Amino acid sequence: MASLCASAFAQGEVAKAKALVGEGKCAEAVPLLQKVSKSSFRKHEGAQASVILTECYLREHKRPEALNLASRFLEYHVSSEYRERMELARAIVLIEQGSVYDGVEAMLRILAYSKNPAARSHTKDVAIQTLAASLLNADQLQALLEKYPVDKDVVGWMQLQIGRECQNAKRYRAARYWYKKVVNGGVAENLSSTAQQGLESLDGLGAGQPTVLVLAPLSGDFAEFGAAAVQGVYLAHEKAGLQGKVRIRIADTHADAGIALMRTQQAVNQDSIVAVIGPIMSAPAATVAAWLGSNFQNIPMLTPTATDDGIAKMGPNIFQVNVTMDNLAQKIADFATKCLDIREFAVLSPLGDYGSAMSQSFTRAVERRGGSVVAFGSYEEGRPDYATEFKLLRDVRYKQENRRRNIARGASDLDAVNANERRRYLADSTMSIPGVFIPSTNPGDAGLMVGQVAYNKIKGTMLGTSGWYGRELLIQGKHLVDSTYFSVPGLDLSSNKEAYDKFAKAFEEKWGAAPAEDKVSGLSYDAAKIVFSGISNNVESLTKYINNAGSFESVYGDIKFVRGMNTNTKVVTVRKSKFYVMNGCNLPAEALPSDKKEEKKDDKKK
Repeated sequence: MASLCASAFAQGEVAKAKALVGEGKCAEAVPLLQKVSKSSFRKHEGAQASVILTECYLREHKRPEALNLASRFLEYHVSSEYRERMELARAIVLIEQGSVYDGVEAMLRILAYSKNPAARSHTKDVAIQTLAASLLNADQLQALLEKYPVDKDVVGWMQLQIGRECQNAKRYRAARYWYKKVVNGGVAENLSSTAQQGLESLDGLGAGQPTVLVLAPLSGDFAEFGAAAVQGVYLAHEKAGLQGKVRIRIADTHADAGIALMRTQQAVNQDSIVAVIGPIMSAPAATVAAWLGSNFQNIPMLTPTATDDGIAKMGPNIFQVNVTMDNLAQKIADFATKCLDIREFAVLSPLGDYGSAMSQSFTRAVERRGGSVVAFGSYEEGRPDYATEFKLLRDVRYKQENRRRNIARGASDLDAVNANERRRYLADSTMSIPGVFIPSTNPGDAGLMVGQVAYNKIKGTMLGTSGWYGRELLIQGKHLVDSTYFSVPGLDLSSNKEAYDKFAKAFEEKWGAAPAEDKVSGLSYDAAKIVFSGISNNVESLTKYINNAGSFESVYGDIKFVRGMNTNTKVVTVRKSKFYVMNGCNLPAEALPSDKKEEKKDDKKK
């Protein structure tokens, strides 16, 4: 009974307050509403009082009180019929406090879920007023468009404002794109007319400022690499002196192929894109390359770091600044067949995508050069002993040599095996395989494998790729790694120390930190530098310019594109615990100063 009386009293107080508010007397209504809101907050009449009180706070310019009450209400009354009103009140406060993006996003969210015609109409009016005030930039508006395409008139206002922003930035092609979207969007007549006027104001202004699109993951697990890529590009832009002449457009790919393609298509449709730098991950790079290579061969795409094979083959305008795995495998295969005259190879491949890709590329390269892979095995990196894998390799090789002996004997059954002879041979004899290719992913494991090759009585020349390069190869392999050979990107050899030091100094001066060891910033700087050099020279076609240039100076050594791939690879060998870069088939006089890890230790000592 007491509860019913309290509820009736609260309803009466709310009714009095509503009457006062209707007469424009919010100040007199506030005490009544505060009392009911506090005493009955969990009940219907308390919720109603809280909504009216929040709206009174707004009229009385009491923003902190309105925001506090609205936030508490929304957290507690999850399914209230007054939820839209409270969300709108909170959005208005956010906007007035300077959080315009968050406030507009809240209003768009109301339009997305609300089925209340009155709430939708009021929210729409406030949203349009906010958008018309030009408080958001083009990037913010485009982000909201992607998330909440909720109402054609609200969308039209966002598109109109983006068009105006683009026009002010002299991005005339982009401005035309957005004005046309409004005109063709079935929006209110006054909005369409305004957009049409914008279109007419662009007559005779051309396409506008040339734009370079940078595709990088700026959110998610790979955001650190994306940030490094963007830093490298901006530094190259600054060094080229193209501020105000060439615009940089940054697009977050989230390291996702579909998003990267969507962002590229948007940019090409909206802006005067003259080149694309990125994506930095192989899967998004391949997807974007396939589309650009088929549709826009006048727009070169330079991926700084993607190493998957075949990306550069997707069009004459696609370039891989980093050396691909296929190129590394071809380099060592070419050296082994031409310089070492090896025709028979065994492959011991680490499990995983890298080992599989390297092994396939090496096998193809060997076969194209008249050689053959006579034995293949795989292993799991990181284990201390590989006796089982080498036993299988020896067994395969024995069968091949046994067939040859049977051929020499004139035997009718070439696969016939003398059991005693086989047992003695496998137990005691050293098995000769001219070339053994082991594409280890790290130098320590490569050194361990080379040692186990000898221990398991296999004789031959040990071959590898860039995973071998490091001081750990010498520590683990000791004298056994002498006269081994492996292919390395020219980028890894620091052959252009002066250029790198200059880059590193400029990078630290601009960004307050040294470039990371992963080379993402340096390779992105190189890719941008290539593009900006063509723009600075006013070349007729950037694609032809990049294809026809002999080489480009890089932070890490010259970049030489052949069919879009950087072919600057070297063969490194070991002699008496020192690394040497082969000069063709010959051993040079001077050893490399040291590997990179050793250089870093020396730097710390200094």
